[in-house]
Parts: sequence; structure tokens; C-alpha cells
Amino acid sequence: MTHLVVAPGLRSKERNLELALLVASVAFIWLAWKALGAAHFAMPAQSVRIEVQFVAIALVGHLGLRAVAPKSAPQPYAIAMLLTAIGLAFVTRVAPGVAQKQVDWATLGILCMVAAARFGRDYPRLRNFKYTAAVTALGMLILTGIFGTTIYGARLWITVAGQTVQTTEFIKLFLIVFLAGYLADEAGALSSPRIRFAGRQYSSVPYLLPLLIAWGVTMMAIGLLRDLGNIMLLMMLAVSALYLATGRLRFVFGGIALLCVALFLGYLAFGHVHTRIDVWLDPHADAQGAGFQSLQSVYAIQAGGITGEGLGLGQPDDIPVVTTDYIFSAISEELGLAGALGIVLLYVAFLFAGLRIALHQEDDYGSLLAACIGLLVAIQAAVIIAGNLRLIPTTGITLPFVSYGGSSLVVNFALVGLLLGISQTSAD
Repeated sequence: MTHLVVAPGLRSKERNLELALLVASVAFIWLAWKALGAAHFAMPAQSVRIEVQFVAIALVGHLGLRAVAPKSAPQPYAIAMLLTAIGLAFVTRVAPGVAQKQVDWATLGILCMVAAARFGRDYPRLRNFKYTAAVTALGMLILTGIFGTTIYGARLWITVAGQTVQTTEFIKLFLIVFLAGYLADEAGALSSPRIRFAGRQYSSVPYLLPLLIAWGVTMMAIGLLRDLGNIMLLMMLAVSALYLATGRLRFVFGGIALLCVALFLGYLAFGHVHTRIDVWLDPHADAQGAGFQSLQSVYAIQAGGITGEGLGLGQPDDIPVVTTDYIFSAISEELGLAGALGIVLLYVAFLFAGLRIALHQEDDYGSLLAACIGLLVAIQAAVIIAGNLRLIPTTGITLPFVSYGGSSLVVNFALVGLLLGISQTSAD
């Protein structure tokens, strides 16, 4: 009697659940296109192609994960695709001319995700390259400082083959590799205020020196690029990772103090940072100038109410740079508080999924790597949403998977792939 051999990917309950969850992304795009049509919105000429391409890449990513990481967690990819669907719908709404580019970048990002998922199954090898990752990040910063282009006061972009690349997005990836590797090696020493050796006690502070040196050099380099937003993001990530690795609250308080110092120095040194903080404190002081963007964002959120104006029925395109810095405000106006809270909950769910994968890892390095990925996406989302709500000054960073931007989409999908590769190892 012969037995039918079924490939693991075909009978994977994780992938079957993922496929069911992906229906939400496809349904959102379909409903968004219907809503925009009902609102008599002038859709881009290639709108059908954009819709079909999105559905196709969602399926390609799913099939790729069935092949390379069949037992990985189903939630991260499904959540990322739903956020991407929301972002694509609103990029189409406020800037239809770049909608095709957005779905093209998403296509590249998903291909990178599948490759990263396969590579992520061998993630322990990355541990040997933690210092290489730190040096690479620094080198990218220096190259950006020399050859980069300044936009909105920050020097963050390099033009490669006709495409503008935001190098700080890739630097985050290298920083995660460094942080996870270093903390996995030194967490034991850092978690204890005193270390016993040969009958004597020694302070654990020296174990922080490599981290502080690498961090200080990186912060100075980013400071030269006038990018205070990413300084805030990376400092918050490092402090969170330190707390996870050691459980010591003093690192959290120390990180907050360093962050306040960085903000104060940025306020004194950089004109655009000075302007952003002044606008945050009193946008009405220059309502038709520097404060215009912030005020339009607040008006849009207020106009949305609980259920929103309806997709295609608001005026989010009145907000300058809405596709990147203020896309959350556009969502709040047309989908209301209900839609905005839905976005927040998706990021919370992504963080939960990342931390859950971290808890299931048997080694410290895999656990910290997974946790750092979840934390990075969640912290970045929290910072940009808080800026849109005027809880903090605006930072100029993008909302992961939602804002327009190729570099951000590609790197974030690569991080999702790495997270899924790590998840697969715990299931093997």
C-alpha cells in the first residue's frame, strides 16, 4: 500500500491560519477601491493593475513562506500586509500618482521577506557579525554625510541608480543585529550591579563601554546628519533592549536622561529641530507658516470624529507631506477614531507577536533579536502617531508599512522575514 507524502508547507496549520488572515488585507483593498469609486474619486489609470498586483504579491509571499518557513508564526506577515493595504489605499487617496510605485516597493519588500525568512533560520550566524554590523552602520552614516541629499533639514538620502534611498532605514537593521548580539553576550554581567571574581567584587559598568562607545559614535554621526527623529527612535530601542536583557530600571531612567539631553542639544544646534519644538509648543504663533502643517493635522483628526468622513470624502490632502509624516492624520479623518484605534491595535498585535516569538526561543540571542524587531516597529509607530496627535514634536520618521516610501517598506518586510525565520527555528 502506497502512502501519499505531503510537503510540510501544504499541511501547515500556521500557514493555513495566515491565509485566512490575509483575506482581511484583500478585502480592505477591494472595499477601499469601491469606496473611492462611490466617492467619485479620480482613480489612477492603473488602479486595476495596482489592485491585482497587491493580491498577487500577498499570495506570492504566503506561498514563499510555505516553502521556506512553513511552521513560523502566522500573525506577523498577515498584520504587515493589512497595514500595507491600508497604506496603499491612503497613498492612492492622497497621492494617486505614486500609488504604483508604492505597490512596486511592496513587491520588492515581500521578495526580500521570503529571502530573509530563509536566512533567518540560520540566525545564530549573525551573532558573529555584531561588531561588523556596528561598523557597517557607521560607514553608511559617514557615506550619507558625504554624498547625501538634505531634505526638510535632515541629510538622510542617497541617490542610487536614479532612486532615492533613506540609509537610516538600513542602519536600523544593522543596529538590531549589534544590539541583540552584544546584549546576549553581556546580559549576565549587565544585569548584576556587582561581579564577583577571585574573591573580589567589581562594578559591571565597564561592560557597558563597548555599547556606549558604539552608541556615542553612531549618535554623533546621526547628529551630523541633523536627524533627531532617528536619534530618538534608536535610543528608545536600545534602552528597551537593555531593560529586556537585564531587567534593571536604572537603564531606563538613564536612557530617558540621555534622550532629554539629546533633545536639548538638538534644539540648540539645529534650526529645523528648533522650529519643530516651537511649533509643538505653540502652532498658532505661525499658523500660516511653520505651524500650518501641525494645525491641519489636528483639524483633520478632529473632523474625523468617531466613524470618520468616509474614504474619499475628507480633505487630508490639505496637510503638507501627508503621505509620509502625517498619514495617520489622514486615516483618522476619513476612518475616524475607530479606524485610528484599529491601526494602533495592529501595531500592538505585531509587538505581541514579536515578543511571543522571543519567549519561545531557547537561546538569548534569538530571543533578543525577535524582541528587538517587534520593539522597533512598535516604537517607530508610537513615535509617529504621538507626533500626529501633538503629544510630542514631529520627528520626520515614517509609519511602518503605511507611509509612502520604498526604503522603509523593503527594510520592514525584511525584518518581518527575519522574525519569521527565527520563529521557524523554535518550531523545528
